[in-house]
Amino acid sequence: VEEEVDKCIECGYCEHKCPSRDITATPRRRIVIRRALKKLQVEGDTANYKLLLNQYQYDVLDTCAVDGLCATACPVDINTGNLIKRLRRENHSVAANNIALLIAKQFKGVEWGARAALKMGFGINKLFGKNSMTNITKGIKKVIPAMPLWSTQIGYPPDCSVIKLKKQADAPGAKSTVVYFPSCISRMLGTYEGKEKNIMETFMSICNKSGIDVVIMDNVSGSCCSQIFSSKGFNDAYRFTANNIVERLWNSTMEGSLPVVIDISSCAYTLHNIRPILNEENKYKFDQLSILDSVDFLHDMVMPTSIVKQKKSNIVLHPVCSLEKMKTVNKFIRLAKHFADDVTVPAYAGCCGMAGDRGFFFPGLTASATFHEAQEVKAAGYESYYSSTKTCEMAMSEAVNKNYESILFLVDESL
Repeated sequence: VEEEVDKCIECGYCEHKCPSRDITATPRRRIVIRRALKKLQVEGDTANYKLLLNQYQYDVLDTCAVDGLCATACPVDINTGNLIKRLRRENHSVAANNIALLIAKQFKGVEWGARAALKMGFGINKLFGKNSMTNITKGIKKVIPAMPLWSTQIGYPPDCSVIKLKKQADAPGAKSTVVYFPSCISRMLGTYEGKEKNIMETFMSICNKSGIDVVIMDNVSGSCCSQIFSSKGFNDAYRFTANNIVERLWNSTMEGSLPVVIDISSCAYTLHNIRPILNEENKYKFDQLSILDSVDFLHDMVMPTSIVKQKKSNIVLHPVCSLEKMKTVNKFIRLAKHFADDVTVPAYAGCCGMAGDRGFFFPGLTASATFHEAQEVKAAGYESYYSSTKTCEMAMSEAVNKNYESILFLVDESL
């Protein structure tokens, strides 16, 4: 059928890792469906081929989170997420690819428009009730299936003045300097209920308390790690954005002499893996860059010299897929244990199915993916709830009905 599919022995070891296992299909089942489609095609059974192909769109393509955790359990290293990304690429029309590339090139304007839309949606909810935007977007989605659904976890877009007014922040007695790349997710969704600071202000506060100088990445508005285009299979837009961000980081880090810190784990993972799509010049630049996830930064640069003024008593963690793939879950746990007395990682912790923004289009996926972990967490009481990727925090907050926050808040409130 194809390289990834042909290696599969249908052992099923991947299935417990898959966020869509209880709603549509698993990696094994997706591969079985690919084989069945090929068999029907070879046999000339056109009617059943078309029927299965139609059903396959939702079960196989739409509800795959492409998180790649299946590969961590597969004895022959099949990453079904990469297969689905390729199939999505092949399904896109020339027009769709051109639109995606235009969005990538005009991302600064797109970001401005998204922030304006979020402000308007927040205002509508304030005037007509908290479920107004959810109902409006559900209505629009019936007519326009590509419409994302509003989440009750969406807050008012954060104030970005902290990254606009200061290109450099000098901390007293600074021991080191980092370049801060506030992700587009943080710039649009970085507010947290009940918190005075947004995620960007919290990062700057930690650096100030820890004696770390911060340089804000050049031309930060409109910058993106490229994950949104990669996961959706828009290759031209992915290539453009990946090369663009490497050039920006190269200039901001004084040609790789300063480390880059990004505040969202999934974005850090994307940046770590963009090399194959880069041109030769940017491959050289990429190889000189040091890119840190917020967990790496907090664990390696903040924790060793930090003086903990107050610890949380009892917290629970949601380690996102990106941490597992970057093999930094242990850092995440050690970091939490440094700033809290009692730290719990649920036995059923796994991919929440949010997959960046997929949960906004298919909320049933996140509801199914988070069910067992949420039941476990709700059965116990915790002082605070932490993760390291905003959209995953939103999915878990929705499932548990408690506010999941960035691990940055734990550290800032403890220093």
